[in-house]
Amino acid sequence: MPVNLLTLPIIGRLLASRWTWRLTRLTALCLLLAMTAWGWHQHAIPGLAVRDPLMYTNLASHLFWVWWLMGIVFIALLFGRLWCTVCPLGWLNGLASRVGLRRELPVWLRNFIPVTLVLVTLQLSIYFFAIHRYPDYTAVVLALCLLLAIAAGLIFRPRAFCTLFCPAGAVFGLYARVAPFQLRVCDSGVCSGCDSQRCIAEPQQWQSYQLGNTVVYRHQRLDGCPVDLVPAEIDDSADCLLCLNCAHNCDKGNIKIGFRPWLSDLEGRGLRSSETLFFLVLFGMLTANFSKVYVELRQGLFWLPEQTAQLLGWGVSGYNLLAVVWVALLLPALLLLPGWLTLQLAGLRQSVALPPQQASALLPPVKTTSFWSACSDLALPLIPLLLAAHAVLALVKINAKAGYLPFAIADPTGVQSYLAMNVMQTMAAPGVFVPLDVLKWLVLLLLLAGMILGIFASWRVSSRHPDGRAFFVASLVTLTLPAGFYLSTVIQWLFVR
Repeated sequence: MPVNLLTLPIIGRLLASRWTWRLTRLTALCLLLAMTAWGWHQHAIPGLAVRDPLMYTNLASHLFWVWWLMGIVFIALLFGRLWCTVCPLGWLNGLASRVGLRRELPVWLRNFIPVTLVLVTLQLSIYFFAIHRYPDYTAVVLALCLLLAIAAGLIFRPRAFCTLFCPAGAVFGLYARVAPFQLRVCDSGVCSGCDSQRCIAEPQQWQSYQLGNTVVYRHQRLDGCPVDLVPAEIDDSADCLLCLNCAHNCDKGNIKIGFRPWLSDLEGRGLRSSETLFFLVLFGMLTANFSKVYVELRQGLFWLPEQTAQLLGWGVSGYNLLAVVWVALLLPALLLLPGWLTLQLAGLRQSVALPPQQASALLPPVKTTSFWSACSDLALPLIPLLLAAHAVLALVKINAKAGYLPFAIADPTGVQSYLAMNVMQTMAAPGVFVPLDVLKWLVLLLLLAGMILGIFASWRVSSRHPDGRAFFVASLVTLTLPAGFYLSTVIQWLFVR
């Protein structure tokens, strides 16, 4: 049985303490504000005709795009949605909701469409405006996130910002299905016999604060589950934010958190309809980003939108529009099409030479699966491969740019560091952290692990499918094409060179 971390002597006390998480979130919030401040009005170096000199030497752009966004991929790899526990934006959103209107989100917004649009908008901003290359653009994005977190909290219930504006949370929801970490109840019987229901009821209690002979009492309402989950009914980790409010509120100590086997949640439900749309967009964008270093493959992937734009006589803007639609929707759908066709072929029944009336009475009706509903299941075995590809991109990015961190800390604006490295040449630019001959094997092993886990995931998902053998074959077919893309890119990029 997995060890319950809440029962360990030191770790358990730290996890069970609200102050542990308050201080961690406060530290992350201060770091976010520091990045915003150091990036503000820092676009370029006056008098220096260089496009983006402060891309990695400025503290804001370096910390956010190298360490913040890349580092949380490895947190998701091992701990699923643990980052949601310490995210300063979600915390700020929750604090604002305490004094806000606390209205329910409209039903038409309780899906993955808003965060899908945010993900596409963010990617377009990177392509068209290169916001990741300029500290002031990065600062504007961070400031906008802070304002949206506060505004959403003042109007809606806690974590509305996460539902509406945070694609990272949706990505973590996918990866949490395969990550070896979870929150569950120790004994469901204890929950069924509980009268207080403190874990979900947002209870109120008195707290005392003493300074010398002075004692101050405060009547406080404890936070409940921000996504309205009932701990005893949690059967997968896709929605649980690991905020630990239920663990802090439970007066019976019936909540456990800890590690578990990989791929534990894949035998449950498939992706929801809007979640499937988000998966397709993420899948297409990661595949396009992964192919950047393999010129021939990238040209092949973008051949269709390029030829279509030329055929229609469209310019660069028209091609960009077609490329976005292609990458975000058509390309990932095309990659899943062979798996769906395999399912359709497996569902065919050989008819007999009888009149239609008699044949229909003897043969069971052929059940067909729509492409969209099939994608909700076929996407699950791809999640380990997608996570591995995401981790490869993060590993390569951190390895290449980690050496700039000491310079960014010593000179947060990045101006002096850039001038010393590239103009006066009094200081050498940092190199890679891990040698390329070592990195290539780490990357290959990581990608192969994702492929192997994808095969096991196919087997686990097929165990609950009505036609398990056919679905297993179809999921392997689905897995083969993107795995081949990623593997050939790694070999061409790091081994052939």
